[in-house]
Amino acid sequence: MARGRTVGGRGRGALPPTSPRRAASRALRRSARWSVRILGLLIALLLVIGVGLGIRTPDAGTPVYTDSQQTQLDAEDRYRSLADAARSAATADAGLAAALTGIATDLEAQADAVALPGRSATTTEPGDASGPVRTGDGRSGTGPVTSGAPPGPSAAADPAASAVPTQVLADLRTSALGSLRAALAADPGPARVLAAAGANQWRHALVLAAALGTDPGLPPADAVPVADLRDGRGIFAGIPVTSDQPGAAPPAPAGRPAAPSGGGQTPGTGDPTPQECEGVPIGPAADRQALLDAKGAEDGARYGYEVAAALLPDRTGVLAGAAAHEAAAAAAAERLDDLCAPAPPARPGFALDPGFRADPAAALRDLEEAHAGLYGGLVPMISPDLRAWAVAAYNAAVQRSIDAGTPSSAFPALPDAPVHDPAPASSGNISGAEENAPTDRPDD
Repeated sequence: MARGRTVGGRGRGALPPTSPRRAASRALRRSARWSVRILGLLIALLLVIGVGLGIRTPDAGTPVYTDSQQTQLDAEDRYRSLADAARSAATADAGLAAALTGIATDLEAQADAVALPGRSATTTEPGDASGPVRTGDGRSGTGPVTSGAPPGPSAAADPAASAVPTQVLADLRTSALGSLRAALAADPGPARVLAAAGANQWRHALVLAAALGTDPGLPPADAVPVADLRDGRGIFAGIPVTSDQPGAAPPAPAGRPAAPSGGGQTPGTGDPTPQECEGVPIGPAADRQALLDAKGAEDGARYGYEVAAALLPDRTGVLAGAAAHEAAAAAAAERLDDLCAPAPPARPGFALDPGFRADPAAALRDLEEAHAGLYGGLVPMISPDLRAWAVAAYNAAVQRSIDAGTPSSAFPALPDAPVHDPAPASSGNISGAEENAPTDRPDD
């Protein structure tokens, strides 16, 4: 058979030979495709690693705390460090040993009360610079503690290094203010304990300052503006609500009224926040009822003091007590106005206990103790919008109660609290009224 024709030396069915240039081009294309794939994988891997580092997921076994729990941890560490400093100072100053030991005992009880159940060994101890910290979402990881909480004793790592009564006083004052502020952001139960600890530490600061013959740096408790406590102003300047909040309390939930105006126990000392009222009350009904109860109790107390002024020799001091309760009633009425729920006028008279005339001082003590219990019960019950008012009113009531003769306690007016004899000191709330106090019992 004849061979097939050839064209240009190639058989008709033969594949054209691959030129070196074309082979090189194909190899480059294959190499480019693989390079792109490898580069994409590397980019994806780097993104995954970067996101993982940014999230900072806590290590296995690391505690994760809410804002309220972290507030408790901060308070516990502060109380234990301050208790150690107070005990150290007690060994160095025999004259103040009893007062300093009492301070330490109360602080230790308060630390136990705010401690979280099952707190692990990885939690920060006093003076330790590492431990669980919160990330931006309120959860915690591990790393250096950058808490903005009120500072504890300056010698937390070694309390004996600066454990002198004057330093204990300064730290005690700071801790009292920090505890009252912390109560604004804590969960309801811990808030009540923190407020009680703050009131107790406030009293200890007054007593210790009197023993040292120095100014405690605290005004009369019933003259503290609520707006200062709420917004971190005045004596509360620089003391945050929580570790990661440098200033004001958490905002009110959507649909709730802004924090009521009014300053402290005296009306008109806060920031005015007028509400547009259209005949319909605003805010939770429980808040309005709490304010009504407080106003009624304060009206009754004012009446009792006025009656006692005619029975006791220190008329001026007793009338000062009546004025303090009248101002507190006015403050509650102002807050009711802010909630578009005008308060009823004070009743012209109240029923007094049968033993009132026989022992007005004991009656006053019972009245003030009941008032401290009333406000202490309101702290965990009302909304965050009114928490600052309740905490400030509770602290003022506690100081008046102790002035009237109620024994001091680590948790004033809280049930089943350990009680010890109070040291002699006046908070300045009721001048000279400790032995001349009246009491009233509203006949509600």
